[in-house]
Amino acid sequence: YSPAVHQVIIAMRMATSHQPFNSVNDKYYCMEVKLLCPGTIIPSASTVSRDLNLLYVELSKGVKSYFAV
Repeated sequence: YSPAVHQVIIAMRMATSHQPFNSVNDKYYCMEVKLLCPGTIIPSASTVSRDLNLLYVELSKGVKSYFAV
């Protein structure tokens, strides 16, 4: 388990599934995470938003350079 990888997976799930960032606060999602990996800290909605924005900015650099002439 890696907290950083967990945060990236959450951010990508939110983006690809068109879920609101505050879905990390869902009671049953929290129960599921705690069941599968007790002690896991679930990132806040603002952390997920920040992570997703950072992923977009960093990954868009690669796309921009790929299409550069």
